[in-house]
Amino acid sequence: MQPDSGYPKEIVSVERTTEQSAAKQIVTVVANQSEEKAVLTAMAFMDAFNAADPEAARKCLNYPHARVGANGTLVVSETANDQMPGDFFNIFRQRTGWHHSCWDLREVIQSSETKVHLKVTFSRYRADGSLIGTYPSIWVVTEQDGHWGIKMRSSFAA
Repeated sequence: MQPDSGYPKEIVSVERTTEQSAAKQIVTVVANQSEEKAVLTAMAFMDAFNAADPEAARKCLNYPHARVGANGTLVVSETANDQMPGDFFNIFRQRTGWHHSCWDLREVIQSSETKVHLKVTFSRYRADGSLIGTYPSIWVVTEQDGHWGIKMRSSFAA
């Protein structure tokens, strides 16, 4: 894939474990428009997740959507209606104590015009800023019918 004009460029996010904690910048270098769209899609998903907004999170995915969890179990959501029920975040908070997540790493590892593989690591935190866990993952982001969405996630998160 030929590099686009204006690339490479950096996409930066500012991460905090609490509102009072020091900020940490996560920088992702992208080489073309496809990589930029994929990274921005991943960031939009994290924003929707942190807003506990299942509808917005579902819009960041392409369907069918596949997730391979920590124990190797494959879950396929054929449609947006199959992904993240409306009470997902209440259940998730009760089960884990989760308050928010932060990026630790976003890196493009392969790309084409319609598909980008991202190596990502994110951490989950409680409201007091204590760490629940850190999860290395591979996300596949695709352009499908003009829509960039996460098609598959494989992570070590439960």
